[in-house]
Amino acid sequence: MLSPLLYSVYSLFTLQASDFSGTSLINTSPDWNALNHSVHGHLKAATPFSQPCFSQYSTPNQAACTEIQSHNEDHLFRSSHFGAYELTNWETCQTTGDQCLLDWLAPTNPAAFAPPRRCLLGNVPSYYIDVSGPDDVKVAYDFAKRPESALLSKILGSGPGTLALWTHNLNKLVLNRSFIPDGCDPSDPVMTAITIGAGQQFRAIYDFARDNKVTFVGGADPSVGASGGWVMGGGHSALSPTMGLGVDRVLEFKIVTPDGKYRTANRCQNQDLFFALRGGGGGTFGVVLESTFIASPRVTVQAVFGEYENTRENSFKLLKALAGNAVQLATDGWGGYITPPAGNAVWANAVLDSDEAQKSGSSVVDAFASINGTVTFMTFDSYSDFYDTFIDPHPDPVGRPQILGTRLIPSDKFGDDILVDAIANGMLDSDFGQILAVTPFPFKDFRHGETSINPAWRNAVWEASAFQLFFNYFWNYNSTLSERVGQYKKLTEKLAVIRERTPDAGVYFNEADVYEPDYIKAFWGDNYDKLLSIKQKYDPDHILDCWRCVGWKGPKDPLYKCYPKIN
Repeated sequence: MLSPLLYSVYSLFTLQASDFSGTSLINTSPDWNALNHSVHGHLKAATPFSQPCFSQYSTPNQAACTEIQSHNEDHLFRSSHFGAYELTNWETCQTTGDQCLLDWLAPTNPAAFAPPRRCLLGNVPSYYIDVSGPDDVKVAYDFAKRPESALLSKILGSGPGTLALWTHNLNKLVLNRSFIPDGCDPSDPVMTAITIGAGQQFRAIYDFARDNKVTFVGGADPSVGASGGWVMGGGHSALSPTMGLGVDRVLEFKIVTPDGKYRTANRCQNQDLFFALRGGGGGTFGVVLESTFIASPRVTVQAVFGEYENTRENSFKLLKALAGNAVQLATDGWGGYITPPAGNAVWANAVLDSDEAQKSGSSVVDAFASINGTVTFMTFDSYSDFYDTFIDPHPDPVGRPQILGTRLIPSDKFGDDILVDAIANGMLDSDFGQILAVTPFPFKDFRHGETSINPAWRNAVWEASAFQLFFNYFWNYNSTLSERVGQYKKLTEKLAVIRERTPDAGVYFNEADVYEPDYIKAFWGDNYDKLLSIKQKYDPDHILDCWRCVGWKGPKDPLYKCYPKIN
């Protein structure tokens, strides 16, 4: 999951219409009319996802409301609506309570949307451009460079009263079996590669890969795009232990930088920008419109699936047993997801055969047997088949307010009983906890210094991590500011011991605590100074800014007024 990210969106400059209340200003402002004309009518007024259920401005649209209520937690449905976020707290202004939310526990509950409840845009940008190509982005940059505009590229949240660029409909998906990065020597060896538009999502990409008998190494949530924050923040997968992270497999980006230039970034041109986009975080270096990834030959995937009765006692015992064998499993190439709330865990392996998998996975069998659980080994013809069986039917929860926190656990820390206890307690005390064994621990086919992710993912000092912790804390439509702040503080408390026991570990940028202490070190390590210099080169006027991104201006900017103060 991409933490507080909106699907395929870059949020831009502040509007002057500070009293925007959901009505369109496009037809009454010469400036907005001119902008709309320049982008061929692609300028749209935003509406909150749940607005059809509210009677604030008009009679509710019952048919649309019913559809929204029935699909509130549907990843792909939400991603097709501009005003919808995976995590609905980023639709809201958390400090003021301005929002337009349903009761996620019971979406038909009228208490959430009947008067006097109001539907407000909250943190959703007021307008957006439905981007069709680089010219739309260039026009937006020019509009933003006016003296009265301040440009913001949304990555961790949005910004009330902003204009956004929606790249959701850039759906290019092309297989090239003789790809050479643009500008490289034509005599270089060709590669099989997939070029993916910024709006393409993992669900469609996995189907495309299966149809073409290739393997795409991607993430878990079906509605996340491959070309956006996923890859620019690192990009993990169940196949990452043996096939690398997204940043290891991306070959090229097409990006519009803040100077209005449409650039190609790869190993042969704009190499510094290519470095920055491979882990420096999405949104702050420009607007990526497409990217190209290695498409490996189809692999046979061995899987091991464990189930158990998820009592607290069972979960605690299981997590401690699995932690004791985590390094061995990672070394053997297993990657997967341990999900105590669902009472199961699943791993995939693309390098072992069936007999080797059962031998390597014997520690999993023993761990589940210790709590009377069951384990099943399976073989799949492709990773897409594995994904369809275990991942797509059970994605992480969306359509509800939730905050996240993660930590990468170095391989030499699994003998620390205090740390392992803190991990287990943190998992079991969160509203939704998951352990992601998705790091490139045994993967060696990379060159040091070519990506900008925190070296803690794989540096010999850290040995990368065998686990990524994933804590969620929820609230609901009727929460108070103090309750929301309380959840952030609860997350800080649960991560405190884990941070203390892993002082040099990293954090996955895309799923991080938005109040991560010493976030620069946690996100990028020693890469930050280089990233900052690249930021200053391509965006010297600091047109683009986002919460705790490279070159962030700081929390006092009015664009971040919806982020609560937790201290």
